[in-house]
Amino acid sequence: MKKILIFFSLIILCFFINSSERIDDISDMFLDIGNSLEIEFIQNGKLYLINNNHIIKKIDIELAYRDTEKINGLKYRSFLKENRGMLFLFKHQEEYKQMNMKNVQIPLDIIYINQFDTVIFVNQYVPPMRDIEKITNFPSNTSIKYILEINAGMSNKWGIKEGVTKITWFIK
Repeated sequence: MKKILIFFSLIILCFFINSSERIDDISDMFLDIGNSLEIEFIQNGKLYLINNNHIIKKIDIELAYRDTEKINGLKYRSFLKENRGMLFLFKHQEEYKQMNMKNVQIPLDIIYINQFDTVIFVNQYVPPMRDIEKITNFPSNTSIKYILEINAGMSNKWGIKEGVTKITWFIK
């Protein structure tokens, strides 16, 4: 009887050891999928950047207005074409206080736009893969309606200026 009990115990032990190895393999498989996940750009509209009543740049935009779209933003994207950006639409002031950059693989310029469609702050060259991007020198008495994320360096290249540049955008 003892031999049978020991035999079954060994079989059960071997089963659990073998099962735990398969669980590790499955976990590794999901890590590989997460690392190779690429979300495609979905053009929802066009955005025009305007200085002194002159269009300085027209770009394709993807809108982020649902909570899940705002949370995901430009995560899991290895590139963003130069003439593209993501426009975040905010209902409440608290939504824009911290930008979660975790799993963002692209360095960005983050452009803050007020209720009058005027650029009020440009956070340039925000590096990828940081947990939270905190804005330290941001005007506290300002109401933010939109955030535009574009490739790092484009705000300088296109001539985007705080207090001068305005936006107009249209849904496709």
